[in-house]
Amino acid sequence: MFSGRGELITKVGTVLSAIMASSCCWLPPLLLLMGVSGAGLTNTLQTYRPVFVVVTFGFLGSAFYLTYRPRRTAGGDEDCCAQPAKGVGRRFNMMTLNKVMLWAVTVMAVVFLFFPQYVGSLFGSSGEVTAEMHHTVINVTGMTCSGCELAVEKAIQTVPGVLAVKADHDAGQAAIGTEPGQHVPTDDILASLESIGYHGEFLEQLHISPPTSNDSR
Repeated sequence: MFSGRGELITKVGTVLSAIMASSCCWLPPLLLLMGVSGAGLTNTLQTYRPVFVVVTFGFLGSAFYLTYRPRRTAGGDEDCCAQPAKGVGRRFNMMTLNKVMLWAVTVMAVVFLFFPQYVGSLFGSSGEVTAEMHHTVINVTGMTCSGCELAVEKAIQTVPGVLAVKADHDAGQAAIGTEPGQHVPTDDILASLESIGYHGEFLEQLHISPPTSNDSR
């Protein structure tokens, strides 16, 4: 009884901890799509991601041990040496089912653990900034994965006047395309980032004045 309950606990714990390990990338965008602010949530979840990853592998290792460990009878002999008895076939079927469930849980854990790597391609981006647009670059602190890029792009895209956004968590920047000749809504863009827990800073654009003639000859 305790063994079966232990296997169930480790399997459930593996899935839940793997889900929590990837929540820093899927939860903020999900809240954003629901119209709920995720301010500060991303950084908090990202801080605890390594802990959840370790816990996931701990549960998974325990699950493999409990599922594949040698079974012993009341007399101390392993099942492989025991004589067939009533209920052996049922026990064999349950063991097979437990192993199938374990590998299904393993696949689910891997999917969730690597979710931050492909979430961006799964949901798509807000479009490329083309040469016809006014091009602005902003530094964004707090992006750690593709899910963060998606959240940043979706947040900035909601600002009126923004045509396209392309974020890059490796560079820590986001390229923003707006209408040429129109005012760039910098304050609204920064506010949109703050609302989901990120901090932005526009890169200073150099305005080079035309050379003046010097006739002091």
